[in-house]
Amino acid sequence: MNASRRAFLSGAGATLGTGIAGCLELGGGSDTLRIIDWGYVYNDGVIEEFENRHGVTVERQSAQGSAETLSQLRAGRADYDIAPLGNYAVKPAMDEELIQPIDLDQVPSYEDIFDFLKKDYFESDGQVYGVPRSFGQTPLAVNTDIVDREITALADLWDDDLSGVAGGRDDARLQVLYRNAATGTELNPSSEADIDIEALRADLIDRLNNTAGLWGNGGESEQLLRTETVGVQPVWNYVIQAMKDDGLPVERVFPEEGTKAWFIQHTIRAGAENPELAHTFIEEWQSEMGYRSLMEPNNIAVPNERVFEEQNIDRTVLGLDTPDQFIYEEPKPPELIETYSRTWSEAKTESGG
Repeated sequence: MNASRRAFLSGAGATLGTGIAGCLELGGGSDTLRIIDWGYVYNDGVIEEFENRHGVTVERQSAQGSAETLSQLRAGRADYDIAPLGNYAVKPAMDEELIQPIDLDQVPSYEDIFDFLKKDYFESDGQVYGVPRSFGQTPLAVNTDIVDREITALADLWDDDLSGVAGGRDDARLQVLYRNAATGTELNPSSEADIDIEALRADLIDRLNNTAGLWGNGGESEQLLRTETVGVQPVWNYVIQAMKDDGLPVERVFPEEGTKAWFIQHTIRAGAENPELAHTFIEEWQSEMGYRSLMEPNNIAVPNERVFEEQNIDRTVLGLDTPDQFIYEEPKPPELIETYSRTWSEAKTESGG
């Protein structure tokens, strides 16, 4: 199995590497850095090298996504120093004082992060709470052996002739975003008063009636395509690349309404035991670990100008030359998220999905 796809050891305290205890003064903390993160992120021995450089131990726990991480932070069960959060999850974590400001003096590589990812909603009172760790996008994957027509837009997923071959992610917020893009509706409304709920539900039902399969993670999305359960669906770019590398007849389409983009932030938990070591890890991710660990094996960008320059990578290769093409899921109030979830659940029930 490729190292980039190996699952983490699950459960709190799943320790990777053996670190050398007691060699680093951490301002009152221990010599253990605790991280929760996705399973595919840390490859090529970068964690072990970090442990050896600093004489510490790094403990990692696997997470399925930002929603799970945010839930653990809210429940007070998390003892992590570093917690990755999607762009939509940073603001609620910040507003609820679950994460602490980043000391940018300790992360000088922040200056080289692409400006279009330095969102205002990552800041409060002049302080920054999230450092973009990785940037990816979700184009349409089209199996040309199954789909014998041109696909150019998200709106195509609603066409009757794609019934039984379209797929998608089982995610309420994402499905609403795609629906809004396809219909020309405001992408990120701020309250339920701005939404025609009945029209939204009807559109989601229509989408589900065309859907042959839903996925919850990258492996499931790839399996749906490899088994030809679906012939077209939005999936993460690295999944498309993996299938293309294997010679499968899968094409990448950037939809005309805009390509859904995502970016994950390194954040530091409020009350973290080792904030100084967490800052060191974040800086070294940007300056030396990120490319080898994630960008090179998975084609997921570390969104830092210096990384692109040092590795002589053309931004067009990863679609980063035209950032205006991207659409994002922006932070939303909890009551609106609940409305999306309820409406998506109702649509699945009515459609039999």
